[in-house]
Parts: sequence; structure tokens; C-alpha cells
Amino acid sequence: MAAPYALCFALSRSRFASGLHSQPLMFEVNLRSSVLRFAQRLFLLLGVAALAYAGGTAAYAGIYQRYQSWKFEQDVAAHKVMKSAIVEEAADLREGDLVGKLEIPRIGISVMVLQGMEEEILIAGAGHVPGTPLPGAAGNVAIAAHRDTFFRKLEGVLPGDSIQVATVRRTYEYVVDSTEIVDPEDTHVMESRARPELTLITCYPFYFVGAAPKRFIVHARPLK
Repeated sequence: MAAPYALCFALSRSRFASGLHSQPLMFEVNLRSSVLRFAQRLFLLLGVAALAYAGGTAAYAGIYQRYQSWKFEQDVAAHKVMKSAIVEEAADLREGDLVGKLEIPRIGISVMVLQGMEEEILIAGAGHVPGTPLPGAAGNVAIAAHRDTFFRKLEGVLPGDSIQVATVRRTYEYVVDSTEIVDPEDTHVMESRARPELTLITCYPFYFVGAAPKRFIVHARPLK
């Protein structure tokens, strides 16, 4: 009887030892599964948050554009001169003041232009670069906007395209001369060359993920 008892005892010890060895392995597997589930949920939440932010930003921009466009049209129709919309000098403008409306009919761009280049300005519309003249004045009028919102269609612009910049007083029409791609440090594109002109600026490439490394520039001259 001792042999069967010894055999059973040996089997029990083997199973016990096997269980001891398997416990760390099971713990590791469970830990990895828990970490994986946590990571999946975290990335899902981050994705939802990013979509909500992007959707909210787009909704805000759309509402703000419609409101400014409506107000602008009312001012034009009534021949009103509003301090926030009409000024004699670019120096009279404050950050966020309304400059006018920019349109490129052939490619479907229509955007309200505000004074300034701060991020909140570029979320709401296109920005008139401080230090550059207003539309119609001598010098280089520079206007910038984001490539993934208001200037997304700018990639389709061609020489000869008409660009209209309307203020409450009048509409200035330009024609596209050329386009070029430059480094962000190449600010010479905004320099005045002793003649009226319009320069549009956005980031490039248009569908680059992250901070785009280049700038897409549109040069235009007044239509006479």
C-alpha cells in the first residue's frame, strides 16, 4: 500500500509545483490584458475628445463666419461706417476687428477677414497680417488662413484667377500672378515692392499631418 500512497503523494506534489509555476505566468497574462484594455479605452477616449474638439471648433468657426457675413452685408446695404469694420489706416485696427470679406469664386473660397494672426483669430476666419496695408492701399496686403479650414481649397488656385476683397466702402479685385512654396522664415514674401499687391499665405503641404514645414504663397495684382 505504500507504493500507491507514495505515487499519489508524488502526483500531488507535481500538480502543486506546476500550479506554483503557472501562477506568475497567469498573473503576467492578466496584467497584460488589463493594460491592453486600459490602453484601448484611453485611446478611444482621446479619439472621441479630439473629434469633439475638432467638431466644436468647426461649428464655432461656421457660426462666427455666418454672423460676421450677415453683419457685413447689413452694413454694406445700409451704407453704414462701423469703427470695427471701416478704418482709414491699418494702424487704426485692433486685434479681431473686421477687415472685410475675401472671395475666390472659381475655387469656392469665401471667408471673413479679421485683423491679426493670433490662433483665436485664425480659428474664426482669415487674418490680415499686422504691419501690412489694407486692401486698396499702396503696398503688399498680406492675408493668412489655415490650410485645413478656410484656405483648404487654395491648393486649386491658378494664375489668372480672380480674387475679390470687399470692405464696407468698396470691393477690390485682384488677379493671381503666381504661386510659390517657401520656408516659414522667408518673410520677404510680405514685403512691399512699391506697388499695390495681395499676398495669401497658408501652410504646406495641404494634407500634411502635424505642423507643416512649408508655406504656400499666392501673389496677386490689382485688376485694372
